[in-house]
Amino acid sequence: MLNKRFNRLIVMYLFPALLPIIFLSCRHQETTGNNTTNEMKSIRFYIGSYAKEEEPGIYLYDYDIRTGEFKMIQEVDGHKNPSFMAINRRTDHLYAVNEINDYQGDNAGSVTAFSIDQKTGMLSFINRQSSLGAHPCHISALPDGSHVAVANYSGGSLALLPLLENGALEKASGFVQHEGNGPDQRRQRSAHAHSVYPVPGGSWLLAADLGTDNVMAYKVENDGRLNTPSAVAEMEPGAGPRHIAIHPSGQWIYVINELNSTITWLRFDEGSGAMTVLGSLSTLPEDFGGENFCADIHVHPGGKFLYGSNRGHNSIAVYEINPDGKPELIYNEPVRGDWPRNFNIDPSGKLLFVANQRSGNITVFDIDTETGRLTFTGNELNISQPVCILFSNQ
Repeated sequence: MLNKRFNRLIVMYLFPALLPIIFLSCRHQETTGNNTTNEMKSIRFYIGSYAKEEEPGIYLYDYDIRTGEFKMIQEVDGHKNPSFMAINRRTDHLYAVNEINDYQGDNAGSVTAFSIDQKTGMLSFINRQSSLGAHPCHISALPDGSHVAVANYSGGSLALLPLLENGALEKASGFVQHEGNGPDQRRQRSAHAHSVYPVPGGSWLLAADLGTDNVMAYKVENDGRLNTPSAVAEMEPGAGPRHIAIHPSGQWIYVINELNSTITWLRFDEGSGAMTVLGSLSTLPEDFGGENFCADIHVHPGGKFLYGSNRGHNSIAVYEINPDGKPELIYNEPVRGDWPRNFNIDPSGKLLFVANQRSGNITVFDIDTETGRLTFTGNELNISQPVCILFSNQ
């Protein structure tokens, strides 16, 4: 009887007094900028493009998931061909390559550093450094925040640039020149480093060279130097490896080959950096007979699906990843644009954005997280020559 009276007293007097606290707590969860509910209302992302120096080259947008509307926050000019970008782990700095070959009179491109306003996402210029090679086309930020790694396409080289505490770039501390060629006399007369990726949680860098048909694993030295590769994986002659996707488990690597429209999957040894080629398969349906050049590749955050883009067929190839790491083509989804040079999956794994360079539009797709299939939302954004899409929390 006493316990029942005590419970009634709590309900009558204490609970009403707690209601304002409960309400304010719930209200805070709904409006706080970093909580899941808010993140699902809109997505903030950056766009890199091919642009003249006096034109907007980097764009910052919000995408409203509920309405499908795009809201432009910032346009950044004064930076020629800011084609590819990377954000550091703390998400307070963004780095963009300038895909040129005449920086300060040298046969080299450059890398530009920006600070990111944590409330608005807007960019502010910090400084710029040489990439030590012509036409840098890809950049990645190392997980420990110490450097950015750059792939110079025409230069056929890689560079490591140290980062200061304020996000500023220092002159390159590491550099390696690739040598060799491939059988395609139009595209493979010399080395063409096309991308470079840090392996999460380790000190390895993986680089794809389109000109030599090689994927290389480099050990990053403590002083920021790059030595000769610890391991080299050879793709099929004339394949033209372009971009790389690393499975969340760290066991498998997926390489998209631009020139022969294939994906090659490899086993990766995090201890030695050794890579074992396991097989290759086409990115195209069997009845396609036109010209095609593959571009980008990403593993779904859940690790169950793989996506690759086709320029020419203008599609995203959708694969299911088997337990042994082998991908199987499910189907090809049209991109609703021309020349999908880049695409990206938002960190929630629910949306896929495609940058169609020639048609100048970005198209948005829903991802079925159970089947991997894509559904066009009908939402698109017109942007001149989009090359790279980067979500603000990547």
